[in-house]
Amino acid sequence: MAGDWSTMPLDLLVDISMKLETCEDFIYFSLVCRWWNRVASSIKNEWKGNPTPWLLLAENKNENPECHRKIFNLKNNKCYKFTLPDIFESRCSGSAYGWLAMIDRSLNVKLFNPISKAHIPFPSLENFPDIVGYNPELHETEDKYINLILTRFVEKMVVLKASQSCRHEFVIVTFSTFGIAVARPGDQSWTSILTGKQKYSMVDVVVMEDHVFALYRDGKLVYWNAEEFFNLEFVNQIDYSPSQRGILGKGLRYRFNKVYLVQSGIQLIMVIRFNEEVFDEAGEDLDDDIGYETYGFEVYKLDPIHKLWKEIKEFYGLTLLVGCNSSMSVSGNYLQESAIYFTDDENQFWNQPKELGGHDMGVYDMKTDEISRFYEGDDMRSSTCTPTLFIPQF
Repeated sequence: MAGDWSTMPLDLLVDISMKLETCEDFIYFSLVCRWWNRVASSIKNEWKGNPTPWLLLAENKNENPECHRKIFNLKNNKCYKFTLPDIFESRCSGSAYGWLAMIDRSLNVKLFNPISKAHIPFPSLENFPDIVGYNPELHETEDKYINLILTRFVEKMVVLKASQSCRHEFVIVTFSTFGIAVARPGDQSWTSILTGKQKYSMVDVVVMEDHVFALYRDGKLVYWNAEEFFNLEFVNQIDYSPSQRGILGKGLRYRFNKVYLVQSGIQLIMVIRFNEEVFDEAGEDLDDDIGYETYGFEVYKLDPIHKLWKEIKEFYGLTLLVGCNSSMSVSGNYLQESAIYFTDDENQFWNQPKELGGHDMGVYDMKTDEISRFYEGDDMRSSTCTPTLFIPQF
């Protein structure tokens, strides 16, 4: 006679659920019966599992009244369909903490968890330093103005998780054409990190232990005490390593190339991404379907003794995630090692009449210097929210 799953003891179910490796396994566990669902709900915040990156795909705006959105699992190559009206027509950026940083078409900003549907509000983008509001004399329509903000003004959104000593658990750092600013839940406006010409040259930011490190376009590295940073105190910026124009000069002479800062344990890694324009057969105009593509990467690890960037050709057991999301690293044997999974972040092209963003996505093998696709579906293109990588959590 089959056992009654609904009568299994609490301690046994907790022990089983804590051994589940993936987010989808935990979800399936919660769907067995009401009792298992209650157990899963009570411990989901303690469950850690093995981080498996997911890819939030571009939305289908046609005949999609229920706002379905597909999410692709990089481990098993399966797609899941979620009902996500909260992020419909919104610009999204994934993170390592389960949250998507999102901006809707009213310029409201929040963190949204696509699994739990929880959300944390942040200040509106209308309260961003130096932002110019809609002006019918400058912008043809308000809709085009919103598209301009979502695609051209906002270049990157990074979600940072504070150390336990900080009062605010999360902040969003927004990189824009007007500079870089930070906001916390409950703030009324965004606070600029830098002033003057410096505010245009910072490209990425990460938290490592009790410090927040930021990378400049020329390879210069600076840091703040994490508690001061999360309290929006940016005066005590400390130089950590000098610029290395000899390394970066060759990679940044073209306007499409990008630089990322990735934290892995106590290591800091700098990634340079090389992009190029793709022309039509005549070689006169940009290809209408492609326009641009990534053709290579270089990876550098910070030497903490000499405080210089040293090029590396592989890293055992580690995978990097860069692009239209917070820069992240994951370890484990379910993704390609010594590889860089990248998404399309050439946002200046996303709202062009002839092409939409999202196609410049793939995985770069550091050992072979080759690029391949990790997703081949037809739902990559979008004018506002191209695919973004995130690590699901509850």
